[in-house]
Amino acid sequence: MKVHQRVGVWAMVVSLTLSGLAYGAELSKTASEAGPWSQPLLLGAHRGGGDEWPENTVLAFSEAAKAFPSILLEGDLQLTQDGEVIVLHDSTVDRTTNGKGPVNGFTLAALKQLDAGYHFTTDNGATFPYRGKGVTIPTFDEVLAVATSNRILFELKDGEGLVEKVVPIIQKHGAAERLLIASFKPELMAAFRTALPDVATCYDMPGALALLTALRLGNLDTYTPTDKMLSIPKRYAVQFALTAGEIGRVKEKGVLVQVHTLNTPEEIAHYVALGVDSILSDVPSLLAKELAKP
Repeated sequence: MKVHQRVGVWAMVVSLTLSGLAYGAELSKTASEAGPWSQPLLLGAHRGGGDEWPENTVLAFSEAAKAFPSILLEGDLQLTQDGEVIVLHDSTVDRTTNGKGPVNGFTLAALKQLDAGYHFTTDNGATFPYRGKGVTIPTFDEVLAVATSNRILFELKDGEGLVEKVVPIIQKHGAAERLLIASFKPELMAAFRTALPDVATCYDMPGALALLTALRLGNLDTYTPTDKMLSIPKRYAVQFALTAGEIGRVKEKGVLVQVHTLNTPEEIAHYVALGVDSILSDVPSLLAKELAKP
């Protein structure tokens, strides 16, 4: 897509979502000033560090936090057939467990019978170190019980009533202040902002397009941020070709800029040089090593 066409699409999205963005700005005022999110958080474990431990498991989150006490832990939330909030990325269990089928076709009890370490390997399938070791798909409650002090970023996936189920778990663990919530689904983000307006949030797609439109059209000075973090997949960061100057201007508005998922020294060095606030990696030990370089 050419630049002028992309700007046209962004402008259209802005006009269609103007009232929703204004509402979001009011709801997110407190979240945008949240204390923990004013501190550095470059080191982030994507799905708990899915190339070092079985992704989105209690094992991954606890090992990442043990190795790097200040690490940002990222994961994914969705519902089981019986309405329990679990931490899993895919819509099926096929890739990460020894089971097959859609997640919403399993009760929590049935999911707990699956081996979430079954397919994990670090040597292209020569060995499977966590197979048969009792690694299971965790609930959100179980993850928050072990990640008691880390800042955490969770993406809301599919599931009718997901927000309503997530909120009391967050409140139970007193995790609101150190939590960021993201989703590619604007309707889930809107519901979450309404339910817990003081929790920091990531931009959804319409909001991100509005922010980038203001940036590229030179209107950022009059733009009011609606969320705390702009979290960008690597492919979009490449497509939009954000510069260090543009990232700096977004940061001046009080918005954190994150890029994911970076798994090579070259990628990490590139975005560190551009001045991003946060990086998610499947290999947090590699990310930590690169960040430690002078």
